[in-house]
Amino acid sequence: MVQNIIKLGIAWRFLQVVAVCLFAAACVPQTQTFNVTTPQNIDPGLAAFSANRIKSDVKFLADDALLGRKTGSKGHRKAAEFVAKEFGKLGLKPLGGKGGYFQEVPFRTATVNRARSSMSYSIAGKRTKLKIGSDFIMASNVLRRNAKAKARAVYVGYGIHAPELDHDDFADIDVEGKIVLLVTGAPGHFNSEVRAHHGSGSTKYSHLAWRGAVGVVTVLSSKEEKKRPFVKRGKNSGGKRYGWVRLKPSQKRRGTGAAATISYAIATDLFAQIGKTFKDELAATEAGKKGGFELGAVIAMQTSSKHSKIFRSPNVLAGIEGSDPILKNEYVVISAHLDHIGTGKARANGKDRINNGALDNAIGVAVMLDVARVYASADVKPRRSIIFAAVTGEEPGLLGSQYFAKYPTVKKSAIVANVNLDMPILLYDFTDVIAFGAERSSLGPITREAVNQIGVTLSPDPMPERGVFTRSDHYRFVQEGVPSVFLVTGWGVDTNGKDGGKIFREFWANTYHSPRDDIHQEIDYQAGAKFAYINWLITSAIANITERPTWNQGDFFGDTFAGK
Repeated sequence: MVQNIIKLGIAWRFLQVVAVCLFAAACVPQTQTFNVTTPQNIDPGLAAFSANRIKSDVKFLADDALLGRKTGSKGHRKAAEFVAKEFGKLGLKPLGGKGGYFQEVPFRTATVNRARSSMSYSIAGKRTKLKIGSDFIMASNVLRRNAKAKARAVYVGYGIHAPELDHDDFADIDVEGKIVLLVTGAPGHFNSEVRAHHGSGSTKYSHLAWRGAVGVVTVLSSKEEKKRPFVKRGKNSGGKRYGWVRLKPSQKRRGTGAAATISYAIATDLFAQIGKTFKDELAATEAGKKGGFELGAVIAMQTSSKHSKIFRSPNVLAGIEGSDPILKNEYVVISAHLDHIGTGKARANGKDRINNGALDNAIGVAVMLDVARVYASADVKPRRSIIFAAVTGEEPGLLGSQYFAKYPTVKKSAIVANVNLDMPILLYDFTDVIAFGAERSSLGPITREAVNQIGVTLSPDPMPERGVFTRSDHYRFVQEGVPSVFLVTGWGVDTNGKDGGKIFREFWANTYHSPRDDIHQEIDYQAGAKFAYINWLITSAIANITERPTWNQGDFFGDTFAGK
């Protein structure tokens, strides 16, 4: 769930009290109204959604026998077969292509071959060889066994090209054919979600490849160094990395060559060689200084990766055909990731080693299945068609959703919206929800009206510094230009006086990605039925409205990705 939030550090700066409120009026046009229920899809009411069905599905998906549903595992395959069987019982159309309900995603894992990976730098003819683990670390490369780079080095601050935000680190420096040294993250004054986009390694690497850089060296920002120091990362570096592969061996893919992260000590030495102080330059970058300069060094590095054989793990895809003769050719996708993290290395407080993932994300899949059952039993179908997608590979990097969003089994341009279900903390009878991404498109007023219809309110993001909008499967649809919304339970006080924010924080701190996330928690399955109903209302409104969902004018993500 919400990929890398915890891996990037559990040092949450949670708000102590989050006021339950609506989105600001400026976010969406107040003159627009939407009927979340229409003659094309008569409201079945909350009673149509079953706490018992959701509980039964969670019980199977989070059972010890599935061993934590790790991507590509037998346990995940059993879970996928279960979901496909349920789709079949409902008479849903298989949309996996030749695989029936299964879109088989080809994966490979890679680990760093430390003995064949190296890094050094030369200044004025003097070569300094670095030690892996203590001086530098490298990530494995799923697409290449070996990646090399040797070139002059340049420093480019954050390495961000964002002229629309008055920030361009490349305005006065050419990086073609060079190795780039940059700081992780992005300027603090950027909007949190925009900052998450520009600060991501994939965004930076893609832009550097476009500019012709041959290698990338990163150094941790002061914030990242404080949260998880380089020395700790060095001890745990080189672990298994997942990626899907589609290119044939004969095909070439342009990239930035080798990549590494160096310690503060090495960065300090590099800058000192040219009469600069790394600490001062890092502070200047973090204070907003743009641009870069030559480092006067030649860096050489090589990454060697050990590859697994290609294996397959399925996205499970099914559809209900719409009732409108024209709009049925468009699709609303409801997604929920089916995978989890498998088993751990050690027992946790007397429990077994199985990370069952009851709330992350067996319950999200169970909610999606209940929504599908209600649609399947309705006499009249929604105007647009609906795709139900139980995706794989979320935990190792939003990979299954990325694969489907890039290579859908229906016409890509016909996908009009995504509604994502990922780890609702259903341990209390929530009275508010947070709708990540809703305010960025016409899905905003649709979402507000849907939740208000059953007496639930929308609350603002209580953790904006985390950039959650970019950290779950819906973001892969956004990156393909598709407006998306991702709901989680809010932090308000519930109907029984329980503090939702406190429960949410305690789950993150003590249960998330551990064997404690099992069916023995006090899961409120009736709250699960209410959550299913809310998502049905949102999906139905999108499926029935005549106008195709659109990005708000001037929205960063719409401007960046729409039209892909």
